[in-house]
Amino acid sequence: MSKQCSKEKGSVDLIEARKYLVNLVSKAGEILRKYFESGAFTSRQKEGVDFTTQADTQTDQFLRDNLCKKYPQTKFLTEETAPKNYSDLKDVNALWVIDPLDGTINFSRKHPNFAISVALVDKGISKLAVVYVPMTKETYWTQENLEGAYLNDKKIHVSPTNDLKKASIGCDWAWGLENRKNVVKWLDKISQDVRQIKSMGSAVADLVSLANGQIDGYMHSGVKPWDVAASTLLIEKAGGKITTPTGARWDVFNPDILATNGILHFP
Repeated sequence: MSKQCSKEKGSVDLIEARKYLVNLVSKAGEILRKYFESGAFTSRQKEGVDFTTQADTQTDQFLRDNLCKKYPQTKFLTEETAPKNYSDLKDVNALWVIDPLDGTINFSRKHPNFAISVALVDKGISKLAVVYVPMTKETYWTQENLEGAYLNDKKIHVSPTNDLKKASIGCDWAWGLENRKNVVKWLDKISQDVRQIKSMGSAVADLVSLANGQIDGYMHSGVKPWDVAASTLLIEKAGGKITTPTGARWDVFNPDILATNGILHFP
Protein backbone atom coordinates (compact mmCIF):
# COMPACT_ATOMS: atom_id res chain seq x y z
CA MET A 1 0.00 0.00 0.00
CA SER A 2 0.98 3.67 -0.18
CA LYS A 3 3.79 4.32 2.23
CA GLN A 4 5.16 7.27 4.15
CA CYS A 5 8.80 6.98 5.18
CA SER A 6 8.46 9.09 8.32
CA LYS A 7 6.50 11.94 9.87
CA GLU A 8 9.22 14.41 9.03
CA LYS A 9 8.08 17.34 6.89
CA GLY A 10 10.06 19.23 4.32
CA SER A 11 10.28 20.38 0.73
CA VAL A 12 12.23 18.78 -2.10
CA ASP A 13 14.83 20.71 -4.08
CA LEU A 14 13.86 19.93 -7.68
CA ILE A 15 17.30 20.32 -9.23
CA GLU A 16 18.97 18.10 -6.65
CA ALA A 17 16.14 15.55 -6.87
CA ARG A 18 16.26 15.46 -10.66
CA LYS A 19 20.00 14.77 -10.70
CA TYR A 20 19.54 12.07 -8.09
CA LEU A 21 16.66 10.49 -10.03
CA VAL A 22 18.49 10.43 -13.35
CA ASN A 23 21.21 8.35 -11.74
CA LEU A 24 18.75 6.18 -9.79
CA VAL A 25 16.54 5.19 -12.75
CA SER A 26 19.63 4.22 -14.72
CA LYS A 27 20.53 1.75 -11.97
CA ALA A 28 16.93 0.51 -11.87
CA GLY A 29 17.15 -0.01 -15.61
CA GLU A 30 20.04 -2.42 -15.07
CA ILE A 31 17.69 -4.64 -13.05
CA LEU A 32 15.16 -4.72 -15.87
CA ARG A 33 17.74 -5.34 -18.59
CA LYS A 34 19.13 -8.35 -16.74
CA TYR A 35 15.67 -9.89 -16.38
CA PHE A 36 14.77 -9.01 -19.98
CA GLU A 37 17.90 -10.65 -21.37
CA SER A 38 17.74 -13.74 -19.16
CA GLY A 39 13.96 -14.27 -19.24
CA ALA A 40 14.35 -15.81 -15.80
CA PHE A 41 11.56 -14.18 -13.79
CA THR A 42 8.34 -15.28 -12.17
CA SER A 43 4.89 -13.83 -12.94
CA ARG A 44 1.78 -13.34 -10.82
CA GLN A 45 -1.78 -12.80 -12.01
CA LYS A 46 -3.57 -9.66 -10.83
CA GLU A 47 -7.19 -8.69 -11.41
CA GLY A 48 -8.81 -9.58 -14.74
CA VAL A 49 -6.19 -10.07 -17.46
CA ASP A 50 -3.56 -7.95 -15.71
CA PHE A 51 -0.37 -9.46 -14.29
CA THR A 52 2.96 -8.49 -12.78
CA THR A 53 6.42 -9.97 -12.76
CA GLN A 54 9.34 -10.39 -10.42
CA ALA A 55 11.08 -7.64 -12.39
CA ASP A 56 8.24 -5.17 -11.63
CA THR A 57 8.28 -5.83 -7.90
CA GLN A 58 12.06 -5.88 -7.49
CA THR A 59 12.50 -2.61 -9.40
CA ASP A 60 9.68 -1.02 -7.41
CA GLN A 61 11.35 -2.04 -4.14
CA PHE A 62 14.70 -0.71 -5.31
CA LEU A 63 13.25 2.70 -6.20
CA ARG A 64 11.23 3.05 -2.99
CA ASP A 65 14.08 1.97 -0.74
CA ASN A 66 16.50 4.49 -2.24
CA LEU A 67 14.02 7.38 -2.40
CA CYS A 68 12.95 6.70 1.17
CA LYS A 69 16.55 7.02 2.35
CA LYS A 70 17.11 10.21 0.39
CA TYR A 71 13.70 11.85 1.02
CA PRO A 72 12.19 10.43 4.22
CA GLN A 73 9.56 13.21 4.34
CA THR A 74 7.71 12.01 1.22
CA LYS A 75 4.97 9.52 0.44
CA PHE A 76 4.66 6.98 -2.36
CA LEU A 77 2.05 5.92 -4.87
CA THR A 78 3.41 3.07 -6.98
CA GLU A 79 1.76 0.57 -9.27
CA GLU A 80 3.02 -2.37 -7.26
CA THR A 81 2.02 -1.07 -3.81
CA ALA A 82 -1.04 1.13 -4.42
CA PRO A 83 -4.22 0.44 -2.42
CA LYS A 84 -7.48 0.09 -4.33
CA ASN A 85 -8.56 3.50 -3.09
CA TYR A 86 -5.86 6.15 -3.10
CA SER A 87 -8.14 9.18 -3.38
CA ASP A 88 -6.74 10.56 -0.11
CA LEU A 89 -3.47 11.21 -1.93
CA LYS A 90 -5.01 13.77 -4.31
CA ASP A 91 -4.27 16.58 -1.86
CA VAL A 92 -0.80 15.41 -0.83
CA ASN A 93 2.36 17.41 -1.51
CA ALA A 94 5.69 15.68 -2.22
CA LEU A 95 4.19 12.44 -3.51
CA TRP A 96 6.48 10.12 -5.46
CA VAL A 97 4.40 8.49 -8.19
CA ILE A 98 6.21 5.49 -9.65
CA ASP A 99 5.73 2.89 -12.34
CA PRO A 100 8.75 0.58 -12.09
CA LEU A 101 7.93 -1.18 -15.38
CA ASP A 102 5.29 0.21 -17.70
CA GLY A 103 4.75 -2.18 -20.58
CA THR A 104 4.93 -5.46 -18.67
CA ILE A 105 3.40 -7.42 -21.54
CA ASN A 106 6.00 -6.05 -23.94
CA PHE A 107 8.74 -6.86 -21.43
CA SER A 108 7.48 -10.42 -20.93
CA ARG A 109 7.26 -11.01 -24.71
CA LYS A 110 10.77 -9.71 -25.45
CA HIS A 111 9.55 -6.43 -26.94
CA PRO A 112 11.80 -3.49 -25.93
CA ASN A 113 9.06 -0.84 -25.69
CA PHE A 114 8.79 -0.46 -21.91
CA ALA A 115 9.90 2.20 -19.44
CA ILE A 116 10.43 3.32 -15.86
CA SER A 117 8.50 6.39 -14.72
CA VAL A 118 9.10 8.53 -11.61
CA ALA A 119 7.35 11.83 -10.89
CA LEU A 120 7.14 14.13 -7.91
CA VAL A 121 3.54 15.33 -7.60
CA ASP A 122 1.93 18.08 -5.51
CA LYS A 123 -1.88 17.85 -5.26
CA GLY A 124 -2.25 16.14 -8.62
CA ILE A 125 0.22 18.40 -10.45
CA SER A 126 3.58 17.01 -11.55
CA LYS A 127 6.60 19.04 -10.47
CA LEU A 128 9.43 16.76 -11.54
CA ALA A 129 9.52 14.01 -14.16
CA VAL A 130 12.09 11.39 -15.11
CA VAL A 131 11.42 8.55 -17.56
CA TYR A 132 13.99 5.91 -18.45
CA VAL A 133 13.76 3.51 -21.40
CA PRO A 134 16.10 0.68 -20.37
CA MET A 135 16.74 -1.03 -23.71
CA THR A 136 17.79 2.19 -25.47
CA LYS A 137 19.24 3.79 -22.32
CA GLU A 138 17.29 6.97 -23.00
CA THR A 139 16.57 9.30 -20.09
CA TYR A 140 13.79 11.89 -20.45
CA TRP A 141 13.59 14.59 -17.80
CA THR A 142 12.10 17.95 -16.90
CA GLN A 143 10.88 19.91 -13.91
CA GLU A 144 8.25 22.55 -13.22
CA ASN A 145 10.69 25.44 -12.80
CA LEU A 146 12.69 24.61 -15.92
CA GLU A 147 12.14 25.68 -19.51
CA GLY A 148 11.82 22.75 -21.91
CA ALA A 149 12.03 18.97 -21.75
CA TYR A 150 15.12 16.90 -22.42
CA LEU A 151 16.23 13.54 -23.78
CA ASN A 152 19.56 12.91 -22.09
CA ASP A 153 21.03 16.43 -22.55
CA LYS A 154 19.22 17.36 -25.77
CA LYS A 155 16.12 19.56 -25.75
CA ILE A 156 13.08 17.89 -27.31
CA HIS A 157 9.91 19.24 -28.89
CA VAL A 158 6.53 17.93 -29.92
CA SER A 159 5.89 17.55 -33.65
CA PRO A 160 4.94 20.49 -35.89
CA THR A 161 2.23 18.43 -37.65
CA ASN A 162 -0.74 20.68 -38.38
CA ASP A 163 -2.85 18.48 -40.67
CA LEU A 164 -4.88 15.67 -39.13
CA LYS A 165 -4.57 13.71 -42.38
CA LYS A 166 -0.83 13.51 -41.75
CA ALA A 167 -1.15 12.64 -38.06
CA SER A 168 0.09 9.54 -36.28
CA ILE A 169 -2.07 8.86 -33.21
CA GLY A 170 -1.24 6.51 -30.37
CA CYS A 171 -3.66 4.78 -28.03
CA ASP A 172 -3.73 1.89 -25.61
CA TRP A 173 -5.95 -1.00 -24.62
CA ALA A 174 -7.07 -0.64 -21.00
CA TRP A 175 -7.33 -3.49 -18.51
CA GLY A 176 -10.93 -2.45 -17.78
CA LEU A 177 -13.42 -3.62 -20.41
CA GLU A 178 -15.62 -0.51 -20.16
CA ASN A 179 -12.55 1.69 -20.67
CA ARG A 180 -11.80 -0.20 -23.87
CA LYS A 181 -15.21 0.80 -25.20
CA ASN A 182 -14.33 4.46 -24.54
CA VAL A 183 -11.17 4.21 -26.63
CA VAL A 184 -13.05 2.52 -29.49
CA LYS A 185 -15.64 5.32 -29.39
CA TRP A 186 -13.01 8.07 -29.50
CA LEU A 187 -11.04 6.40 -32.26
CA ASP A 188 -14.19 5.99 -34.33
CA LYS A 189 -14.54 9.79 -34.42
CA ILE A 190 -11.10 10.31 -35.97
CA SER A 191 -10.32 7.00 -37.70
CA GLN A 192 -11.28 8.29 -41.16
CA ASP A 193 -9.24 11.47 -40.80
CA VAL A 194 -5.81 10.44 -39.54
CA ARG A 195 -2.88 8.83 -41.33
CA GLN A 196 -2.06 6.24 -38.67
CA ILE A 197 -3.39 4.79 -35.42
CA LYS A 198 -1.03 2.67 -33.38
CA SER A 199 -1.02 0.89 -30.02
CA MET A 200 2.49 0.20 -28.80
CA GLY A 201 1.81 -1.19 -25.34
CA SER A 202 3.37 1.27 -22.89
CA ALA A 203 1.62 4.49 -21.92
CA VAL A 204 4.83 5.88 -20.44
CA ALA A 205 7.07 5.12 -23.43
CA ASP A 206 4.38 6.11 -25.93
CA LEU A 207 3.72 9.46 -24.25
CA VAL A 208 7.41 10.38 -24.20
CA SER A 209 7.52 9.55 -27.91
CA LEU A 210 4.85 12.25 -28.30
CA ALA A 211 7.01 14.68 -26.34
CA ASN A 212 9.85 13.82 -28.71
CA GLY A 213 7.79 14.43 -31.85
CA GLN A 214 7.50 10.78 -32.95
CA ILE A 215 3.70 10.73 -32.75
CA ASP A 216 1.24 13.62 -32.81
CA GLY A 217 -1.45 12.56 -30.33
CA TYR A 218 -2.34 9.93 -27.76
CA MET A 219 -5.57 8.86 -26.07
CA HIS A 220 -6.33 6.41 -23.31
CA SER A 221 -9.11 5.56 -20.88
CA GLY A 222 -8.49 4.04 -17.48
CA VAL A 223 -4.95 5.25 -16.93
CA LYS A 224 -3.52 5.37 -13.43
CA PRO A 225 -1.41 8.20 -11.99
CA TRP A 226 1.78 6.15 -12.32
CA ASP A 227 1.11 5.71 -16.07
CA VAL A 228 1.06 9.43 -16.81
CA ALA A 229 2.49 11.56 -14.00
CA ALA A 230 5.96 11.92 -15.51
CA SER A 231 5.29 11.71 -19.25
CA THR A 232 2.58 14.36 -19.28
CA LEU A 233 4.84 16.98 -17.72
CA LEU A 234 7.42 16.15 -20.38
CA ILE A 235 4.79 16.69 -23.10
CA GLU A 236 3.71 20.04 -21.69
CA LYS A 237 7.30 21.22 -21.33
CA ALA A 238 7.99 20.08 -24.90
CA GLY A 239 5.15 22.29 -26.18
CA GLY A 240 2.23 19.86 -26.14
CA LYS A 241 -1.20 19.93 -24.55
CA ILE A 242 -3.03 17.64 -22.11
CA THR A 243 -6.79 17.57 -21.43
CA THR A 244 -9.51 15.00 -20.99
CA PRO A 245 -10.92 13.64 -24.29
CA THR A 246 -13.79 16.13 -23.92
CA GLY A 247 -11.39 19.05 -23.54
CA ALA A 248 -11.79 19.49 -19.77
CA ARG A 249 -8.99 20.29 -17.34
CA TRP A 250 -6.84 17.28 -16.51
CA ASP A 251 -4.58 16.17 -13.65
CA VAL A 252 -2.73 12.94 -12.93
CA PHE A 253 -5.67 11.44 -11.02
CA ASN A 254 -7.98 11.70 -14.04
CA PRO A 255 -8.35 8.27 -15.72
CA ASP A 256 -9.09 9.58 -19.24
CA ILE A 257 -6.47 11.48 -21.20
CA LEU A 258 -5.96 13.21 -24.53
CA ALA A 259 -2.42 14.37 -25.24
CA THR A 260 -1.38 16.11 -28.46
CA ASN A 261 1.24 18.37 -29.97
CA GLY A 262 -1.16 21.21 -29.15
CA ILE A 263 -1.84 22.03 -32.78
CA LEU A 264 -4.09 19.03 -33.47
CA HIS A 265 -6.01 19.02 -30.21
CA PHE A 266 -9.34 17.45 -31.15
CA PRO A 267 -12.09 18.85 -28.83
